[in-house]
Amino acid sequence: MPRQPASLPAENVQRRFAVLGRQLPFFVVFGVMTIALATWEEFGTGLPDAVLVGAAVNVTATVLAAAVPWQSLPRRVEMVVPLLDMAAVVCVLTVGARASVLIILPVVWLAAMGKRATIVAVAAGVASSMGVDIVRAVEAGALSITPENAARIFIVPSVVIAVATSLHLSERRSAARRELLAGQSALVEELLEDTAQDRARLEGVLNTIDAGVAVLDPQGTVVVANRALREATRGGLTVGSQLVDAAPRLLAVDGVTPVDPARLVAVGGGEQVSRRVVWWEHGPAERAAFRITSAPLPNDDGVSEGTVVAVHDITDELLALSQRDDFVSSVSHELRTPLTSVTGYLDLVIEDPDLPPHLAGYLEVAERNAGRLRILIDNLLGAARTAADVGSREDVDLRAVVEDVVESQAPRAADRDIEIVVAATGSGVVRGDVGRLTQVIDNVVSNAVKYSHRDGHVRVEIEDADRRVRLVVTDDGPGIPTAHQEQLFTRFYRAPEVRHTSVQGTGLGLHISRQIVEALGGTITLASDAGHGTRVEVLLPAGGRG
Repeated sequence: MPRQPASLPAENVQRRFAVLGRQLPFFVVFGVMTIALATWEEFGTGLPDAVLVGAAVNVTATVLAAAVPWQSLPRRVEMVVPLLDMAAVVCVLTVGARASVLIILPVVWLAAMGKRATIVAVAAGVASSMGVDIVRAVEAGALSITPENAARIFIVPSVVIAVATSLHLSERRSAARRELLAGQSALVEELLEDTAQDRARLEGVLNTIDAGVAVLDPQGTVVVANRALREATRGGLTVGSQLVDAAPRLLAVDGVTPVDPARLVAVGGGEQVSRRVVWWEHGPAERAAFRITSAPLPNDDGVSEGTVVAVHDITDELLALSQRDDFVSSVSHELRTPLTSVTGYLDLVIEDPDLPPHLAGYLEVAERNAGRLRILIDNLLGAARTAADVGSREDVDLRAVVEDVVESQAPRAADRDIEIVVAATGSGVVRGDVGRLTQVIDNVVSNAVKYSHRDGHVRVEIEDADRRVRLVVTDDGPGIPTAHQEQLFTRFYRAPEVRHTSVQGTGLGLHISRQIVEALGGTITLASDAGHGTRVEVLLPAGGRG
């Protein structure tokens, strides 16, 4: 249903006073002319009756313009006032006064009222300007053209027709523009109303979800923040606040290292972040853990106009994981002591020369399984301490670490005729701990060697990448189905394709590697196609030296 203009009462008031406003100029000019005629010597001591009648008509028209409630009458009724003005001019013309130019004012008024009024204006204007001379000519029996009546007979009618036509066309164009603007205004109001409703719905949806959601402009200013975000950050991130202002209270996953403000600026500029864990420090002894995911908001040209950030409060989850890790660590320590004793005595018994051969075989099987159990316990202990202990933070030459790992994996690769190729460009210096980085690279490279085909190839690449160092390990093994790729980083998970093969594993290698890499401020991702090998990419913060 079309909207009714909200300004209708105001328009009615304006219309009522507009009639009087149009009449007043004619009233003033006619009054001045009447006073001037009173001093005209040809009239002697008094004004002719025709002039007095014209003045009375002018006053009547002005009173009507001021007193009649025009807003409640059809617009065409207004034509009465300018027609009365024309009649007043005709009265003055009958006494020989050169007042034909006054016809223009009511003609302009009528021409602005529409097509029919324009026709009336032209007809009445021409008749008024020419009528007196025509009547006199008829009375005299001949129509004579003199300098005195030439203007009224030819020039004034021509001007009346030209002015009325031009004003009518101009008024039609103005009316069309007003109609167009009114339609556009109504459309804009409707769009604004719909936008407000959509925004209200969006805010309602955002405020009902538990995850904190923020929308940032390219400068990192929060333009949208839902209830969960405000509550989770205790008002630290609200509409109008800057993301970078949170940097002094935002810590990396280790809970100690402050987040680099440059990373926050990059997030505001549209950098994509996936499941990054950070700690928000509310006070000296109070903090909360958040898992952050961000993605750019591109426009139609693909240029980022900001960023949407999702924040999940995982404080309770991390505390539960910490308690679980403490439990696993305690149990593993308790298992390691008797297992060490069992392994030691097995070694002594196996080395006994008097041991019967059939018993030696049994004990060797027990020793191998004890070794596997020891590896499992070591992995459990490593997984339990990863989040809390990532070692020292110093500049490490990643190329040297890779060379050591490749050298240690060389015998296993040689047994299966697998070639390992290393390609390094750039400095390759990262910030981290040598031992923990060695553990990550050894896990990734050993997996590549373990799951590659015989006579296969493993390639290790190192390159600098915008204040980071990229390590890529690829193999030409059987690959991993897409459905299992993300779960490979889950603790104890092994793909069904290798679970019942002769390839042994605990399902902790990639899980531990991700914990270490994320604790160092990096990322680790895996991509694979079944039958086309696997690619593991590790991004680590670059070191301080070139």
